[in-house]
Amino acid sequence: MFGLIIEFANAKEKSELISEAEVVILAGGHVPTQNIFFQQINLKNELKTANKIIIGFSAGSMNCSEEVYAQPELQGESLDPNYKRFLKGLGITKSQILPHYNLIKNEYLDGKRLFEEITYPDSFGRSFITLNDGCYLYGDGQYEIVYGESFIISDGTIKK
Repeated sequence: MFGLIIEFANAKEKSELISEAEVVILAGGHVPTQNIFFQQINLKNELKTANKIIIGFSAGSMNCSEEVYAQPELQGESLDPNYKRFLKGLGITKSQILPHYNLIKNEYLDGKRLFEEITYPDSFGRSFITLNDGCYLYGDGQYEIVYGESFIISDGTIKK
């Protein structure tokens, strides 16, 4: 089996590498930065015609959704009026994922509680699925199922 870690491919190599791969791994990183790279190399169109197993970790899993919620994570992002929290994703999943919930649920960013004061207000009209480390979302193109403990953040509230 030949796998591909897309972060290491440049735009010219991607078509050949993806066609040879059986598995495409979308690694973690900074969500908006990775999203820009995916847009630059037109990864969405490339994966649309590829019949591959796609595995996303962290930011890679977040960028798989149709609409990506780029939860602020770096100092100043939650205060920056130009920071885009909702981005066009790869369209692999419908679910908007927030990984590492068990690690970051009590975090503060820019003097605010990350979830209660930033993410909950961003959830009005949308639903975000939190995933604890060790949990995952499986999708087959028709159905999406979460395995492990998770929560849904929607319309300013959270529920198991």
